[in-house]
Amino acid sequence: MTEQERPQLQSGLITKVERQRKGPHRYNIYIDETFAFSVHEDLMIKHRLLKGEAVEAARLEQILAEDEAQKAYLDAIRLLSSRLRSEHEMKARLKQKGYTPEITASTVERLAKEGYLNDEQFAEQLAKQRLESQKKGRHWIKQELQQKGIRKDHILAAMEQVDEETEFAMAYSLASKRYRSELEKDPVKARRKIAGFLQRRGYPGKVVSKVLARLPRKGPEGDWDEEMFPEEEQF
Repeated sequence: MTEQERPQLQSGLITKVERQRKGPHRYNIYIDETFAFSVHEDLMIKHRLLKGEAVEAARLEQILAEDEAQKAYLDAIRLLSSRLRSEHEMKARLKQKGYTPEITASTVERLAKEGYLNDEQFAEQLAKQRLESQKKGRHWIKQELQQKGIRKDHILAAMEQVDEETEFAMAYSLASKRYRSELEKDPVKARRKIAGFLQRRGYPGKVVSKVLARLPRKGPEGDWDEEMFPEEEQF
């Protein structure tokens, strides 16, 4: 909620409290017969926002700030229920939802303390999932982790979990199945396509060369050399 969207609160008497139809855990609070704001039921109970209660504007401002923090937290939990996210991603999504930098920072800090956000574990799990489920190579994985705002040391630790033999097995399975028919018709042409395809998926030159060495060969090309596929620069 931006400063412009925040309601102007005044001291007065709570004259009505009603449950929202679309938000079963939220209540509308009326002060002096006029709608003032809505609040989560936990905060309504905590601060005794009951009909007939006299409230000061300063107190209401504090309650509204707590409610905003609670909404951001619940929004973040809902985002995490669909998939894990990095701290950088979570900050971006909360900002997109309109939360202030202060609320966003405090929400991310709370999630990290409670173990819902952990960039080191996130990096390791994403690396494993991208390699084994999506058959992406280490260069692709490293770039994606960088884009997600993961720290350099966490990326390096995650990349240590990318086993070279597993990476080769995934690359070989992917290439041989995708280009099986072309390998039978024209192995030389197919091998060129496979080399480019694997590099685009982030496989390092050493793995590409190893895959090509296992595929059918025909023609005057000679052996494939690792130097044809130079490694990307390290951090």
